[in-house]
Amino acid sequence: MQEFEAAKSAILKVKPSANVIANRVDAYPITVRVSVGEREVWSGRQQLLFRKNGRPAMKDIEEAMRKLG
Repeated sequence: MQEFEAAKSAILKVKPSANVIANRVDAYPITVRVSVGEREVWSGRQQLLFRKNGRPAMKDIEEAMRKLG
């Protein structure tokens, strides 16, 4: 669940009023998807949001959210 919390944090940093909902799917490969309605904003490997890996995807998610305007 740490990857959801990291993605949620990145989203709320850019869009503080966003309603972030977890939609867990048990399927491989494990990916995290950030969507606004039907539009996929960002998608990447779960490991890119792990604390032990430095959470490099957080910057990418923030950038993608900023592009939405």
